[in-house]
Amino acid sequence: MKSIATLLSAAALGLSLTSGAAQAGELSVEVQGLTEMKGNLLVAVFNQKGQWLKQATLNKKTEVTQKVMSVQFDNLPEGEYAVSVFHDLNGNGRLDSNPVGMPIEPYGFSNNAPSNFGPPSYDAAKITLDQAKTVISIRVN
Repeated sequence: MKSIATLLSAAALGLSLTSGAAQAGELSVEVQGLTEMKGNLLVAVFNQKGQWLKQATLNKKTEVTQKVMSVQFDNLPEGEYAVSVFHDLNGNGRLDSNPVGMPIEPYGFSNNAPSNFGPPSYDAAKITLDQAKTVISIRVN
């Protein structure tokens, strides 16, 4: 089984843009629980269950400057999405883990889906985007 750190790091590096579907609007991801004002926040959005934590549909990286950060994705088609985030404290582009694969940097998922002995399922983390603006909140651990 792949570790959460490996999956989130791979997801943050993957990027493929969606196009062609009806546009619903914006997804605003508010990330809470940030304790250190350094490094980067990496946010990955997925719209296919089979690509969950493997290949992000969209992703963004932003410098952490506040204890609560907001990252916005515009012009998303209506549908189901799941979101993963992690606070890359040392700026190396991956979620660092200890020798047994447990993350040592803060991370979280949409719906604050729990990650017990591995990442949550896509279904546990999925949200529905069906209005002009959807705001979700994720607390990092």
